[in-house]
Amino acid sequence: MVVDQWRNENAAGVSSCRCDKGAEPKSIWHAVIIMNTLRENGTGWLIGVGVLTHVIFLGLMLAHVEPFHTFFYLFAWWTYLPVIGAINYRKSGRSYVFGDRWQFVWLCSCSLIVWLFFEIWNFRLGNWLYVGIITDLGLRWTVYVLAFATVLPAVLETDLLFDHLGVARRVRGLAFQVSTRWLGVSVISGFVMMALVVLLPRYCFPLIWVGIVLILDPVLYRQDKDASFLGQASRGSYQRMIRLMLAGLSCGVLWEFWNYGSGAKWIYDIPFFDQWKVFEMPLPGFLGFMPFALECYLFWELFRRARKSLVLTDRRFQVLALIAAISYCALTFYGIDVMTVISL
Repeated sequence: MVVDQWRNENAAGVSSCRCDKGAEPKSIWHAVIIMNTLRENGTGWLIGVGVLTHVIFLGLMLAHVEPFHTFFYLFAWWTYLPVIGAINYRKSGRSYVFGDRWQFVWLCSCSLIVWLFFEIWNFRLGNWLYVGIITDLGLRWTVYVLAFATVLPAVLETDLLFDHLGVARRVRGLAFQVSTRWLGVSVISGFVMMALVVLLPRYCFPLIWVGIVLILDPVLYRQDKDASFLGQASRGSYQRMIRLMLAGLSCGVLWEFWNYGSGAKWIYDIPFFDQWKVFEMPLPGFLGFMPFALECYLFWELFRRARKSLVLTDRRFQVLALIAAISYCALTFYGIDVMTVISL
């Protein structure tokens, strides 16, 4: 029904510095001065240029100038991320975009892997479909990579911005007693939810945005109590969880807003909620962005720890992991082309 309706409606200087033993204090001091200068001055022009570029891209999209109309979603996010990253770096020297270069590459790679995980689930659910997608295979798959690589950076960089703004900083609650039994109940409940999504997708599709949290957070709790939501709740601290949920909701609004104006975009086919749409998303669907942000955080924390282990492993294992990741992406891209894209 949604597909037919859509078809009807759319018929038409630092890197070269050396530090000798006798000059270490001086070199370190120079590095500090350079970093402070970048924070105070370098990020300022970047923010200005980023905002101006974003506005220009928006105008070109509204004027239906290509490729800005078709790929506006990409232009929007790849101008948003440097601007928010520069603001964060300017405030505290912390940023996912402008911090460790390889960390950002790893974050984008993890973002691609994580979002494709949800694309695979959508093969069963059919909750979203892609329309207006280009036919050239190489360019189309490149767009997939660039688009899906922004998901985790968007949520985490926005969460960091909210942290700098003091959002939810004073939120406290009752301390939650975490036991081994509760960890087991959480994981089992998560797997039950995911099984219900498979068996009864029409009725249980929202559980995918909750079940993953119940499975992953106990795993993270075993590795790092302070990083997990359960560990934070055991201290009566709910700031990070609430801040992430607000960051997810904010990103959700931007995802839907920027998707709405793009020529290549997604539409929804959600049982029982196809009315009351804001942009392409049914209004109740915006609630799903909040637990989704928690999932993004948990995936990132676990992948970040996996990266440390991977660096220390044998190079042959690293090559095998890379081959597996590329194969996973290629197969999922093919599945998206066959099952999720309309009129390719």
